[in-house]
Formats: sequence, structure tokens, C-alpha cells
Amino acid sequence: MRARFQGAWAVAAAAVLAAGLTGCSSDDGGKQGGETGPGPRVVEESTVRADKQVELKEAETVKIGGLADRNAEQQVNQALRAPLEWAVNWTSSTLDEERKKQCAGRNNVLQTKVLLGLRGEIVAASNSISLIPCYEGEGALPTVPVIVDVKNAKALTAADVLTGKTLEKEGLKKLWEALSGPKQDWKDCDLEDLRRQDFFPGKRDGDPVESPAPAGIMFRAEGMQLIWSTTGTDCNNFTFTAPYDKVKDMINPELYPRLLASAGGK
Repeated sequence: MRARFQGAWAVAAAAVLAAGLTGCSSDDGGKQGGETGPGPRVVEESTVRADKQVELKEAETVKIGGLADRNAEQQVNQALRAPLEWAVNWTSSTLDEERKKQCAGRNNVLQTKVLLGLRGEIVAASNSISLIPCYEGEGALPTVPVIVDVKNAKALTAADVLTGKTLEKEGLKKLWEALSGPKQDWKDCDLEDLRRQDFFPGKRDGDPVESPAPAGIMFRAEGMQLIWSTTGTDCNNFTFTAPYDKVKDMINPELYPRLLASAGGK
């Protein structure tokens, strides 16, 4: 059985950066107040998106400051904000006439919590999204990671991060074997083996819009995470981990040393 998806995804984040990024390497979910200084910071937002019938309540996102090119800075911040914008659009798309009637003019409430991983020329952050619906219903929104390559001006996809062979059937088996985590729970949920398409956004189960990649990649100081996270209530959130040396041969060889540098020279 494969978990059911109900999402929409708009994180085509290919940022154009023209300058380097100053920042330390650490794993930090803390909020930063005031203006965004050099490097990535977690910032908080509370506002109402009336056109979407959504209230953002203490919603965290990552912002980068200190880039020489302000247009590039704006674009990369849009990429880092993309998981929150996806959640706003997904939430709005669920409001059919019956649910609007139940809401009676009240807003859906969205909250996000950010874990900031790598903070060097590779920036990585995971975004845990929560929805408090104004209509009757339950379910969870996914945790969505974003990886930005500052030096080469792009947000990284699984195809950028992993070798081509790793995304093939035998390569994914090898990756699974290298990961540690709740594999018995995965088995109990009757989830299928990892597939290449699980690492990319797409329309799933009749959704009107795209959903995030169910299998998201995240980098922290201590290594790689594979975050399996979807909308739904059952079997929809698993995190697996591996130290860098255990997945070295599965990561793009040009990217690997840069990950280590961003992780603090491990």
C-alpha cells in the first residue's frame, strides 16, 4: 500500500544567485527577529491571506540576506519560502462549497516550524507544516525539505543531489540499506519500496495540483536525512538518517565535498 497524497506543489525553485553567502554550519530551529542579516535566518510571520481564506500564525520560513544581487536574494528567498506558499495554495484548493459553508467566513490556520540544517554555500532546511482547518476534517500536511546551492545559483533536486545510478532500482535498494530509522513501522504500513518518482513532485491520486516529492532529502551537520512525508493521517511521516561516509558513493561526487564543507568540515 502506498500512502494517499492530497497536496499541491509549486516549489520549482531555481534561484539565480550572484554572490556568496556568509554563515556558520549548524542545525538550528530558532527564530531570528529584526532584519535579515548575512546568511540564512529563521523568521516568523503572522498575517491573513484573505484571498485564500488562510491565516498564517507564527509561520516560520528561512530568509537569506547579505547577497550582493538583491534580485537574486529575492528569488532565493522565494525558493526557501515555497513550502509555505504550497501549503497556502493547497489549503485554499480544499475549500469546496460545503467546506466554505462549514467555515462560515472563518479562516484555515497554517503554522510552519523550520529546522535549519546546512548554512554554508549549501543551505538546507526542512519545513514542518500544520493545518488547523475551519471545516470538519483531520489530517496532516507534510514536512518539506529545501536545498539551495548558493554558489551555482540553483535549488537542488534529487537528480542534482544523488547519482543517476542511485535513483535506479538497485541504487535505491542500496540507499535504503544505508539508512537507519523506523523500518519496521514502514513494513507494518505495507509501504512499497522506494521508487524514482517518489523523489520528485507530481500529481497523485487525482489531486487537482501537484504535491511535493514524498521522499525528500535533507542535509544536516551529521549527515543526510530521507524524510518520507505526505498529507494524510496514517503512515505519512517517517525520517531515516545516514552519516555522510555511509552515503558518499550515492551522492553527486562534485557536490559531496561541498556538503562536508557546509557541514563544518566533517
